[in-house]
Amino acid sequence: MEWTNRVVIFSLRAIQSHNESKRYSHGLATYMQISFGVGFIGIAGDLVGLIRCLLVNATYGSERYPESPAAATKDGALSAPREGTPDLTRERFWVRRFTDFMGPAFLAATVLGIIANSHYNRFVDDQKQADSTAKNRVISSAMALALVWILLMSTLWGKWKLPRISKRGVSTIYVLTFFVSTIAIYRLTAMRFTTTSLSAPSNLNSDRNKLAFYVCHALPEWFATQLLLHEHIRKTFGTGLLGDRRFQDETDQEKVKRLDWEVKRAMNRGLTDAEKAANNQVDANGDGRA
Repeated sequence: MEWTNRVVIFSLRAIQSHNESKRYSHGLATYMQISFGVGFIGIAGDLVGLIRCLLVNATYGSERYPESPAAATKDGALSAPREGTPDLTRERFWVRRFTDFMGPAFLAATVLGIIANSHYNRFVDDQKQADSTAKNRVISSAMALALVWILLMSTLWGKWKLPRISKRGVSTIYVLTFFVSTIAIYRLTAMRFTTTSLSAPSNLNSDRNKLAFYVCHALPEWFATQLLLHEHIRKTFGTGLLGDRRFQDETDQEKVKRLDWEVKRAMNRGLTDAEKAANNQVDANGDGRA
C-alpha cells in the first residue's frame, strides 16, 4: 500500500518537473508532505506487532505453547519448545502491556505529523504558522525515531532474556529499524534548512541533496516495505493469521473452545484425506475413467 502511494507521488513529481503551475500547487505540496512525513511512521508502527509476536512466542513453555501465535503458523521458523520448558507468564504479561502502549504512541506521532503537514500551505504567507508547522514536523519525526529505538532496545532485551527467541526474527528487526531510523535521521537533518519561498534557491535543491533524498528517504522506505511484504515474514515471526491479539493468557473456557475447534478441524482434515485416498484408488483401478 505504501509503495503504491509512492508510485503515485513520483508520477506526480515527474509531471511537476514539466509543469510550473503544478510544481507550486499548494494542494499537491500538502499531499506529498503528509505522505512523506507520516509514511515511514506507518512502516515503523508495523514493527510493534512483529516484535510483540517475536517476544510473546519466546515466552511460551511446553504446556501453553498451543496457545501461541507461532503454534498457529504453518511451517513457522520457531519450533515447539521441549517438554518441560518453563512458561514465562510474567514476561509475557509485560511484553503485551509494553506493546499495548507502543501502538498508540506511534499513532500519536502519526496524528501530529498529519496535523503539521496538513497546514503546509498556510505557512507560505504566515511566519507564525510556518514556525509552528516546522516545530510539529520535527517533534513527529523525533518521536518516531525515539519509539523505533525503544523497540530496538526491547528486541535486545528479548535476545538477552528469552533463550527461545527467533534469531532470524531479531536480525530482521535490526534491518528494519536501520531503514526506518535512516529516514527519520535524514528528515531531522533536512528540516534544519529553511527558505523564504518555494521558488527561491534552497540548500536542498542541488543535485547532490536530491540524490540524498532518494538514497536516505525513498530507498529505505522501499527496502523496508519489500521486507515487510515478503512471504516469509509471517513464518519468521510466527504471527499466525492475526498476530498476538490476546490481552491476557487463555482462560479455561477459551481453552475448551480452542480444543474443540482443533478436534473438529482434525476430523474434517481426516475426512478430506480419506476422500482423496478413495479417489486415488478409483483412478488407480481405472474405474474413474469416462
